[in-house]
Amino acid sequence: MSRTVVARAMQHALDLARRGPVGPNPRVGAVVLDADDVVVGEGWHQGAGSAHAEVVALAQAGGRARGGTAVVTLEPCAHTGRTGPCTQVLLDAGVARVVHARPDRTAAAGGAQVLAGAGVQVDVATDARAEADALVELWQLAVDLGRPVVSWKVATTLDGRSAAADGTSAWITGPSARTDVHRLRAEADVILVGTGTVLADDPRLTVRDEDGEPLPRQPQRAVM
Repeated sequence: MSRTVVARAMQHALDLARRGPVGPNPRVGAVVLDADDVVVGEGWHQGAGSAHAEVVALAQAGGRARGGTAVVTLEPCAHTGRTGPCTQVLLDAGVARVVHARPDRTAAAGGAQVLAGAGVQVDVATDARAEADALVELWQLAVDLGRPVVSWKVATTLDGRSAAADGTSAWITGPSARTDVHRLRAEADVILVGTGTVLADDPRLTVRDEDGEPLPRQPQRAVM
Protein backbone atom coordinates (compact mmCIF):
# COMPACT_ATOMS: atom_id res chain seq x y z
CA MET A 1 0.00 0.00 0.00
CA SER A 2 1.39 3.38 -0.99
CA ARG A 3 1.87 6.20 1.48
CA THR A 4 -0.49 8.32 -0.64
CA VAL A 5 -3.35 5.87 -0.15
CA VAL A 6 -2.78 5.81 3.62
CA ALA A 7 -2.50 9.61 3.77
CA ARG A 8 -5.77 10.05 1.90
CA ALA A 9 -7.51 7.53 4.14
CA MET A 10 -6.17 9.24 7.25
CA GLN A 11 -7.31 12.66 6.05
CA HIS A 12 -10.76 11.22 5.43
CA ALA A 13 -10.74 9.69 8.92
CA LEU A 14 -9.83 13.08 10.40
CA ASP A 15 -12.69 14.71 8.49
CA LEU A 16 -15.08 12.04 9.76
CA ALA A 17 -13.91 12.58 13.34
CA ARG A 18 -14.84 16.27 13.14
CA ARG A 19 -18.48 15.23 12.74
CA GLY A 20 -18.49 13.87 16.28
CA PRO A 21 -19.45 15.99 19.30
CA VAL A 22 -16.96 17.58 21.64
CA GLY A 23 -17.65 15.85 24.94
CA PRO A 24 -16.56 13.37 27.60
CA ASN A 25 -15.29 11.01 24.89
CA PRO A 26 -12.72 11.79 22.19
CA ARG A 27 -13.64 12.60 18.61
CA VAL A 28 -12.37 9.69 16.51
CA GLY A 29 -12.71 8.74 12.87
CA ALA A 30 -11.90 5.46 11.11
CA VAL A 31 -11.61 4.22 7.54
CA VAL A 32 -11.29 0.55 6.52
CA LEU A 33 -9.53 -0.42 3.28
CA ASP A 34 -9.79 -3.91 1.83
CA ALA A 35 -6.81 -5.92 0.59
CA ASP A 36 -6.99 -4.02 -2.72
CA ASP A 37 -6.85 -0.62 -0.98
CA VAL A 38 -10.50 0.16 -1.70
CA VAL A 39 -12.48 2.00 1.00
CA VAL A 40 -15.09 -0.46 2.27
CA GLY A 41 -16.04 1.09 5.60
CA GLU A 42 -15.99 4.36 7.48
CA GLY A 43 -17.29 5.70 10.76
CA TRP A 44 -16.88 8.17 13.57
CA HIS A 45 -17.63 8.19 17.28
CA GLN A 46 -20.98 9.85 17.85
CA GLY A 47 -20.85 10.27 21.62
CA ALA A 48 -20.30 8.56 24.96
CA GLY A 49 -21.80 5.08 25.06
CA SER A 50 -22.16 4.79 21.29
CA ALA A 51 -20.12 2.45 19.09
CA HIS A 52 -16.51 3.49 18.55
CA ALA A 53 -15.39 4.64 15.12
CA GLU A 54 -13.55 1.39 14.34
CA VAL A 55 -16.59 -0.71 15.21
CA VAL A 56 -18.85 1.36 12.94
CA ALA A 57 -16.40 1.20 10.05
CA LEU A 58 -15.81 -2.54 10.43
CA ALA A 59 -19.53 -3.28 10.57
CA GLN A 60 -19.91 -1.43 7.28
CA ALA A 61 -16.96 -3.26 5.74
CA GLY A 62 -18.11 -6.72 6.79
CA GLY A 63 -16.01 -9.58 5.43
CA ARG A 64 -14.12 -7.26 3.10
CA ALA A 65 -12.09 -6.01 6.07
CA ARG A 66 -10.20 -9.32 6.30
CA GLY A 67 -6.62 -8.83 5.16
CA GLY A 68 -7.19 -5.09 4.85
CA THR A 69 -6.11 -1.97 6.71
CA ALA A 70 -7.86 0.06 9.41
CA VAL A 71 -6.87 3.74 9.47
CA VAL A 72 -7.82 5.42 12.75
CA THR A 73 -7.18 8.90 14.17
CA LEU A 74 -6.60 7.55 17.71
CA GLU A 75 -4.92 4.36 18.88
CA PRO A 76 -7.63 1.67 19.24
CA CYS A 77 -8.67 1.10 22.84
CA ALA A 78 -7.69 -2.03 24.72
CA HIS A 79 -10.10 -1.90 27.64
CA THR A 80 -13.74 -2.55 28.43
CA GLY A 81 -15.79 0.47 29.43
CA ARG A 82 -19.26 1.30 28.18
CA THR A 83 -18.28 -0.71 25.13
CA GLY A 84 -15.81 -3.53 24.55
CA PRO A 85 -12.19 -3.14 23.39
CA CYS A 86 -11.77 -2.09 19.77
CA THR A 87 -8.61 -4.20 19.57
CA GLN A 88 -10.68 -7.38 19.85
CA VAL A 89 -13.11 -6.19 17.17
CA LEU A 90 -10.20 -5.47 14.85
CA LEU A 91 -8.68 -8.89 15.50
CA ASP A 92 -12.02 -10.61 14.96
CA ALA A 93 -12.40 -8.77 11.65
CA GLY A 94 -9.04 -10.12 10.50
CA VAL A 95 -7.40 -6.85 9.50
CA ALA A 96 -3.74 -7.18 8.60
CA ARG A 97 -2.67 -3.63 9.38
CA VAL A 98 -3.70 -0.74 11.62
CA VAL A 99 -2.49 2.82 11.11
CA HIS A 100 -3.23 5.40 13.81
CA ALA A 101 -2.28 9.06 14.14
CA ARG A 102 -2.10 9.47 17.90
CA PRO A 103 -1.34 7.19 20.85
CA ASP A 104 -3.90 6.92 23.64
CA ARG A 105 -2.67 8.35 26.97
CA THR A 106 -5.54 7.12 29.14
CA ALA A 107 -6.51 3.89 30.89
CA ALA A 108 -7.60 2.63 27.46
CA ALA A 109 -4.02 2.72 26.16
CA GLY A 110 -2.09 -0.33 25.00
CA GLY A 111 -4.11 -1.17 21.92
CA ALA A 112 -1.12 -0.93 19.59
CA GLN A 113 0.81 -3.40 21.73
CA VAL A 114 -2.11 -5.84 21.83
CA LEU A 115 -2.54 -5.72 18.07
CA ALA A 116 1.17 -6.08 17.36
CA GLY A 117 1.35 -8.99 19.77
CA ALA A 118 -1.38 -10.72 17.77
CA GLY A 119 0.57 -10.33 14.54
CA VAL A 120 -1.11 -7.18 13.15
CA GLN A 121 1.19 -4.63 11.54
CA VAL A 122 0.82 -1.38 13.48
CA ASP A 123 2.08 1.94 12.11
CA VAL A 124 1.87 5.54 13.30
CA ALA A 125 0.96 8.31 10.84
CA THR A 126 3.18 10.95 12.42
CA ASP A 127 2.37 13.54 9.75
CA ALA A 128 -1.26 13.54 10.92
CA ARG A 129 -0.42 13.87 14.64
CA ALA A 130 -1.08 17.62 14.89
CA GLU A 131 -4.56 17.35 13.42
CA ALA A 132 -5.36 14.32 15.56
CA ASP A 133 -4.16 16.15 18.68
CA ALA A 134 -6.37 19.16 17.89
CA LEU A 135 -9.43 16.93 17.60
CA VAL A 136 -9.11 15.66 21.17
CA GLU A 137 -7.44 18.66 22.82
CA LEU A 138 -10.26 19.49 25.25
CA TRP A 139 -10.96 15.84 26.02
CA GLN A 140 -7.29 15.16 26.77
CA LEU A 141 -7.06 18.27 28.94
CA ALA A 142 -10.08 17.14 30.96
CA VAL A 143 -8.52 13.68 31.39
CA ASP A 144 -5.17 15.16 32.47
CA LEU A 145 -6.76 17.60 34.93
CA GLY A 146 -9.37 15.20 36.25
CA ARG A 147 -12.16 17.75 35.77
CA PRO A 148 -14.25 19.28 32.99
CA VAL A 149 -12.89 22.14 30.90
CA VAL A 150 -14.90 25.26 31.74
CA SER A 151 -15.26 28.39 29.61
CA TRP A 152 -16.52 31.56 31.30
CA LYS A 153 -18.46 33.93 29.07
CA VAL A 154 -19.14 37.50 30.18
CA ALA A 155 -19.97 40.70 28.29
CA THR A 156 -19.24 44.01 30.00
CA THR A 157 -18.84 47.65 29.13
CA LEU A 158 -15.61 49.48 29.86
CA ASP A 159 -17.04 50.66 33.19
CA GLY A 160 -17.95 47.11 34.22
CA ARG A 161 -21.65 47.10 33.37
CA SER A 162 -23.42 44.11 31.82
CA ALA A 163 -26.78 45.84 31.24
CA ALA A 164 -28.53 49.16 31.72
CA ALA A 165 -29.52 49.86 35.31
CA ASP A 166 -33.20 50.08 34.38
CA GLY A 167 -33.08 46.78 32.49
CA THR A 168 -33.96 48.26 29.12
CA SER A 169 -30.97 46.87 27.23
CA ALA A 170 -31.32 43.39 25.78
CA TRP A 171 -27.67 43.22 24.73
CA ILE A 172 -24.53 45.26 25.06
CA THR A 173 -22.82 43.31 22.27
CA GLY A 174 -23.21 43.34 18.51
CA PRO A 175 -24.34 40.62 16.07
CA SER A 176 -20.82 39.32 15.40
CA ALA A 177 -20.11 38.84 19.11
CA ARG A 178 -23.42 37.03 19.64
CA THR A 179 -22.70 34.75 16.67
CA ASP A 180 -19.36 33.90 18.21
CA VAL A 181 -21.03 33.09 21.54
CA HIS A 182 -23.36 30.62 19.84
CA ARG A 183 -20.40 29.02 18.08
CA LEU A 184 -18.78 28.46 21.47
CA ARG A 185 -22.04 27.18 22.94
CA ALA A 186 -22.34 24.64 20.15
CA GLU A 187 -19.02 23.12 21.24
CA ALA A 188 -20.12 22.73 24.88
CA ASP A 189 -21.82 19.81 26.59
CA VAL A 190 -23.53 21.92 29.25
CA ILE A 191 -24.49 25.58 29.62
CA LEU A 192 -24.34 26.55 33.29
CA VAL A 193 -25.98 29.71 34.61
CA GLY A 194 -26.63 31.20 38.04
CA THR A 195 -30.06 31.69 39.59
CA GLY A 196 -29.59 35.45 39.54
CA THR A 197 -29.30 35.46 35.76
CA VAL A 198 -32.33 33.18 35.43
CA LEU A 199 -34.48 35.46 37.60
CA ALA A 200 -33.31 38.65 35.91
CA ASP A 201 -33.12 37.58 32.26
CA ASP A 202 -35.03 34.28 31.87
CA PRO A 203 -32.44 33.18 29.25
CA ARG A 204 -33.21 30.45 26.73
CA LEU A 205 -29.67 28.98 27.01
CA THR A 206 -29.98 27.45 23.55
CA VAL A 207 -27.71 27.40 20.52
CA ARG A 208 -29.32 29.33 17.67
CA ASP A 209 -28.46 30.23 14.09
CA GLU A 210 -28.26 33.76 12.67
CA ASP A 211 -32.05 33.81 12.23
CA GLY A 212 -32.61 32.89 15.87
CA GLU A 213 -33.70 29.31 15.12
CA PRO A 214 -32.48 26.53 17.45
CA LEU A 215 -29.86 24.18 16.00
CA PRO A 216 -30.43 20.38 16.01
CA ARG A 217 -27.85 19.64 18.70
CA GLN A 218 -28.37 21.47 21.96
CA PRO A 219 -26.14 21.38 25.06
CA GLN A 220 -27.72 20.42 28.37
CA ARG A 221 -28.86 23.34 30.50
CA ALA A 222 -28.02 23.63 34.19
CA VAL A 223 -28.75 26.22 36.86
CA MET A 224 -26.38 26.74 39.79
